[in-house]
Amino acid sequence: MPEIPSNPPTGYLIVAVSTAQNAIPLENALVTVYSIDENNQQNLVYTTRTNASGQTPALPLAAPPAANSLEPGSSRPYARYAVTVAREGYQPVSTSDLTVFADIIATLPVYLVPLEEDVSSPAVPQQRDLPSHSLNP
Repeated sequence: MPEIPSNPPTGYLIVAVSTAQNAIPLENALVTVYSIDENNQQNLVYTTRTNASGQTPALPLAAPPAANSLEPGSSRPYARYAVTVAREGYQPVSTSDLTVFADIIATLPVYLVPLEEDVSSPAVPQQRDLPSHSLNP
């Protein structure tokens, strides 16, 4: 009988939200985290808010085993996630293709830009693309 691991591989994500150039941490920003499957479909994983320091707690996220990164040709060693951050009075930001590795705490800095005074809230978040890396197939 195969052994079932008692603790599935987990990575962690902290989202740190502030105004541009990290000037002021933004409390109470809505942070939504989605997993991205093999078909590029997004599935809701977390919805949380930032604290007085502008950060979420460390969010545990499913990730493939670290052993996948030890040999070329192994399965993908990371899980893919997307994050959207919104706060009243600011342009929302959406980040896709965030990579999470088992046993690693990643911090995603997000800088929100204030809206002009006569704009209530934009419907479409500003898309922020992360740089590609050599681990993508």
